[in-house]
Amino acid sequence: MTFAQTFFKYYDRAIGSGVCSFSQTGIGASNFISVCTDPDFVMDRDTILRASKAMRLSEEETGDLLSFVKE
Repeated sequence: MTFAQTFFKYYDRAIGSGVCSFSQTGIGASNFISVCTDPDFVMDRDTILRASKAMRLSEEETGDLLSFVKE
């Protein structure tokens, strides 16, 4: 799975269930557009952590997203 596939699995669940809205995730428009259009795009660690908190992801789910970050 790509970062985008993993991200949207969690994002769609959070948005669909009403846990948060797009604006509450702290994801900037340019990051969101990139994750939608660039199959190799990965958000930075801070953005992932901020969005994960807003989407109320588990530690494991957050780890799934962070595993794509190249440090």
